[in-house]
Amino acid sequence: MNGHNVLVMGETGVGKSVIAKNFLMNAPENLLSAFINFSGKTSTANLVDAVEGNLDALRKNMLQPKAGKKMVFFIDDVNMPQLDRYGSQPPCELLRQIIDQGGYYDVDKLFFKNVRETKFVTACAPPSGGRNPVSPRLFRHFNMLWVPDLSNQSMKQIFSQILKGYLALGSDSSLATLADMIIKAAVEIY
Repeated sequence: MNGHNVLVMGETGVGKSVIAKNFLMNAPENLLSAFINFSGKTSTANLVDAVEGNLDALRKNMLQPKAGKKMVFFIDDVNMPQLDRYGSQPPCELLRQIIDQGGYYDVDKLFFKNVRETKFVTACAPPSGGRNPVSPRLFRHFNMLWVPDLSNQSMKQIFSQILKGYLALGSDSSLATLADMIIKAAVEIY
């Protein structure tokens, strides 16, 4: 809301994406949002397509949201792109360039495209498994928020309510009575 990029961090399953998406879906009317999921196979072309697909071309070298609006892109799993042979993550480096320089170079037409009235909210879990460390050159542009782990009791209560609601919608609503036992077992296994 104040024109700053935000990074939401926390362990897997604490609700980072849900929190960010819920905020953006209930944002004021002048705030537009778009959602991008990074994966191990995300390329710079995927990020360019998402940016150009959600912003209007004011001129051939100027991208911005509709008049009088601001755009917020939510990028989930920002640390998932694979490292290239130089140890960098090209989609993250392109994101950094958009933030640092206010745009990026069109590699086909060889000119700079300015990106205006656009901010980024990103989410990631700590590096491990398929998640990679991200360059501090990118993360220095973000206000960082840490979402603490949920207690086992909180997880049981939240997920039981979700599962009960889902099972109650089915043809055999009596399955909803099993939700507490299923969630208890799942949390213990997790």
